[in-house]
Amino acid sequence: MSIPPLYDTFLIREPLRDDPFAVTHNPSDIPTLIEVYSTSISYFTERNRERAVERLQYELALLYTREQKWKKALHCLMSVYEGSSWRREGWWNLLGLLREQVRDVAKTCGDAEAVLRAEWEGLCDLSTTFGFGSSQGNVGELLPVQVVITSHAQASTAPIVLSHILVSFHGGLQDVKVEHQAGEAPPSTSSRRPDVHNVTLSPGSTTSNHSSPDASKRKCLVGTCDLAFSPGTAKALSFNLIAKDAGVIRVHNITSAIETDSFSLGHVVSDAEYMHQLGFWFASPGGTSRKAAGNKGLNEIRIHPKPPKVRIGLPLKKEYLTDESVSVDVEITNEEDDDVEVTLEARFLGQADLVPVWTWITDETPSLSSEDPLDDKQSTTASELRLGRIIQSASHKVRAAFKAKSIPTETVLEIKALYHISGEPDTPISKVLIHEVIFDRPFEANNDFQPCIDPEPWPSYFNTHDSNEEDEPAQGLRQIWQSNTRLASFATEPLVIEHVKLEVLDVGEDTICNISNTSAIPKPTPNAMTISPKDFHETQFQIITQKCDLDDRRSTTLQLRLQIHWRRTHANAPTATTHLPIPSLLIPFGEPRVLASAGPHSHPNDDDLSLTIPLSYTLENPSTHVLNFALTMETSDEFAFSGPKTTTLTLLPVTRKMV
Repeated sequence: MSIPPLYDTFLIREPLRDDPFAVTHNPSDIPTLIEVYSTSISYFTERNRERAVERLQYELALLYTREQKWKKALHCLMSVYEGSSWRREGWWNLLGLLREQVRDVAKTCGDAEAVLRAEWEGLCDLSTTFGFGSSQGNVGELLPVQVVITSHAQASTAPIVLSHILVSFHGGLQDVKVEHQAGEAPPSTSSRRPDVHNVTLSPGSTTSNHSSPDASKRKCLVGTCDLAFSPGTAKALSFNLIAKDAGVIRVHNITSAIETDSFSLGHVVSDAEYMHQLGFWFASPGGTSRKAAGNKGLNEIRIHPKPPKVRIGLPLKKEYLTDESVSVDVEITNEEDDDVEVTLEARFLGQADLVPVWTWITDETPSLSSEDPLDDKQSTTASELRLGRIIQSASHKVRAAFKAKSIPTETVLEIKALYHISGEPDTPISKVLIHEVIFDRPFEANNDFQPCIDPEPWPSYFNTHDSNEEDEPAQGLRQIWQSNTRLASFATEPLVIEHVKLEVLDVGEDTICNISNTSAIPKPTPNAMTISPKDFHETQFQIITQKCDLDDRRSTTLQLRLQIHWRRTHANAPTATTHLPIPSLLIPFGEPRVLASAGPHSHPNDDDLSLTIPLSYTLENPSTHVLNFALTMETSDEFAFSGPKTTTLTLLPVTRKMV
């Protein structure tokens, strides 16, 4: 082994280790190299290093040829030739060199089959790739498809003329057969930018393709193009297909056929790795351009169901208020190319007790109640409504209504139009409209309770009464309270408050409760008022409670809620009723109380700027005991008090006194 003096070995590896191609081997070194190559092939094979294995097998075959071990050399060459990644990657120069070596070694070994395979590939010397125009499509729409055929024949060889090209698919597309028709266009001189030919397809006669999934005769689409390929030329055959079923469609195989009076040859490419196309070629004013498709190519396409062309018009807002009734007109527009038969479905998604129920308005069911916004119409509780036929380019409106629940929530309204083209009932199409809806409370309430002095005299504890429950149901003590309620509007637009009422949900045993409204809106219209967003409205209520028996001094708890009748400001807006919770009120009938009241102030003299306010204190003793009260009044520089500053007051059972 002679090592050329390329460089010193003091700082770097020896040339044999760094650049084995620069080393000239002696014949005695070849067996050692063969052993090293064989060991290396096993090492890289275990680690799935495909390209390294192919290179080592190719170099090992060259070593065997130097040793004139032709069968071993042919075995290594065929291992690379049959499953080479060079063909998948389009390394045609390397593949051509490999094919010539296979042919020469096979002739030496007398292997006629290997010679025929190499000669046939050299004779045909065409590479065929395939690609869809996109990775996704829809049923019933045009799918651009392209087949690129490139000639890698030697420049001295004659043009290759194909009789036809047959493309078969997995997934429901018809076979495509492009037949040769001589043209006058000059061939391209560069295989890197093929000439783009648009092929028009039409239904053709049945054909038998034994390499297709269905070996029986099947219909195909037929077109014509010039299929003559001079050495170094390439052509991109573009055509459009229509998928009838949803799913994944991929190319199955491509057959290139040469048919003459003397013989018929067919070359079938069925491995998708050999057919993958890394781009889609287009004819542009400046020449041919390519749209890149990535490393995976476009050998398959996912077909989605036919996109619906029925449009759903829904003039629905995103936010509504709780407890309000809403009506809306749903418009269905047919933008298909034919008449359609339509059925509508609608529902609110969410928990049943939180979301409203969608109601279609028809003329066949009983009329709605007067509280519904559509007094004179009819409704159906089913969420499905059959519209029937809608002609092409026509629209149909249908009315619907729903009433919001009392609990604020966020939900989604789903309206689905299920239809089919007239004459195609077995091909259902659906259009779904999703609309988010938020239901907020229109009001929030802040409530405050204040005790009041009862102007009526208390019953005497020392007098006995013959109680007649039918004539005098309540003989016990009575207390008056005032409820001050402040309403805040949380709506985004003005609202009309028609009536506000304080309701009693529950009252203690043997207790009577009456409530009256003392605010500016005691009744419904015409005394209604408009409240603006983020504005406030105050309402007062008088609560009168009384025990049925004078001896009953148990405390009573009132469970209350606020009832608000309101509507929107536009004409014919329906009235909604909203209930807001009010904190419970505990009324202690058996506890003493001290209540203060102030009269209107006055000035004693016109020249005197001092302010005189009549102030009264009412002391109540609802118990059965005699109670003594010590009263003390403290004065200051800002406050003056006339009369005794300290006194004592004695109250008998069930009595009260004002001081």
